[in-house]
Amino acid sequence: MSVPTASAPEAAGPVHRVRIPLRISDFVGMHVNNVRFQEFSQDARLMWFRDKFDVPGSRVPIALARWMEIDFRQVIGMGVADVWVDVQVLRVGRTSFTMRTSIGTESMGDEPCAVVDTVLVVAAADEKTTLEITPQERAALLGLGEEQA
Repeated sequence: MSVPTASAPEAAGPVHRVRIPLRISDFVGMHVNNVRFQEFSQDARLMWFRDKFDVPGSRVPIALARWMEIDFRQVIGMGVADVWVDVQVLRVGRTSFTMRTSIGTESMGDEPCAVVDTVLVVAAADEKTTLEITPQERAALLGLGEEQA
């Protein structure tokens, strides 16, 4: 007997990796300050947005963080030159989308040291009014080709 299933959720977008150099000010004691993980996440999202939306004729959405959760898994110690940050859109809704950034270092392998999930709302220039995500923006967020928009 088969069990009915709900319709499949929208597939997550592809993973985009960026690298961020570490500075001495990123450290507290002998490890990276936990506050910096949020900043690495934000920096990587901004780099990702520039790659996706900084093209002539595109509307760059103003995306404001509405909710954030950080899962700290292991510390990053001194002696590390940079971190990698994998950026991925997990879900796109009507006026918001969820992004995941996984942060790690080459010296510590493929497992992230922290995972940051952020729900962002698309806002008008006044930063008070939410806007609906257009089909073209949905396609760009999810890494879909123009024919799939």
